Amino acid sequence: MTADPARPRVRLSAADRRGQLIGIGLRLLVTRPIHELSVDEVAAEAGISRGLLFHYFPTKRDYYVAVVRAAGQRLLGHARLPEEGSPKERVRAVVAGFTGFVRRRRANYVALVRAGAGGDEKVLEVFGHLRATLAERILAALGEPDPAPLVRLAVRGWLAMAEEMAIEADGGSVTTDELVDFLVDGLDRLLAPLAPADPAP
Repeated sequence: MTADPARPRVRLSAADRRGQLIGIGLRLLVTRPIHELSVDEVAAEAGISRGLLFHYFPTKRDYYVAVVRAAGQRLLGHARLPEEGSPKERVRAVVAGFTGFVRRRRANYVALVRAGAGGDEKVLEVFGHLRATLAERILAALGEPDPAPLVRLAVRGWLAMAEEMAIEADGGSVTTDELVDFLVDGLDRLLAPLAPADPAP
């Protein structure tokens, strides 16, 4: 398959062309696993040849990883850690951004999870970085810059639950606010036994 001859080729800068190709991949990722994306289809939609696509991404795998990385960055952009507020308020902001993104873009996120489950080492690395970054933001919100190993493990496990609940929650019966409140309160209860005991008077 080659670029559509009826579609005029638009000259873009290298950065803009890469962004365009990644954007097409993100859109297609909604309907299929990452390994089923057709670079021929992507190139045709962009109005370029398959060979030119490989000028910007040396291999198909490089392109797939770039698409997954861009999807992860979009999520992180919504789950920002505010600089001010109480620990609970800051945790709530991250959780609300994360769960809201997942619920609004469920198909995209499920496709991203499916890509991470595909077993490609580079894709798994990107997905692992995404989850680790979310965990670090939660720990920073809690005021735990150097947490005990069990605290870090508990937060990672709680995030896995939050992810699953955000994917599976029925928007008609559970609102995003209800889900966020449940998750934030649940994190408090989970970590309470791990809090250092007050020194004896």
